[in-house]
Amino acid sequence: MNIDSQQPSFTPNPLLEMLMQREQLMEDIDSIVDEYAFIHDLNVDEAEDLVRLLCDAVCKNFPAQ
Repeated sequence: MNIDSQQPSFTPNPLLEMLMQREQLMEDIDSIVDEYAFIHDLNVDEAEDLVRLLCDAVCKNFPAQ
């Protein structure tokens, strides 16, 4: 008996993959801006505003629907 035939098949979900990649991109943006702000002694509030603006642009260009 083939053991592979007993396991349910996995079908990748392209939307889920895109959303996971979008989330990773936004986390990367946050890390990059935080590091840049720290190195260049930038205002924390302005850095957070920049992260928000960039992440909003990501969500606009890669919507969940």
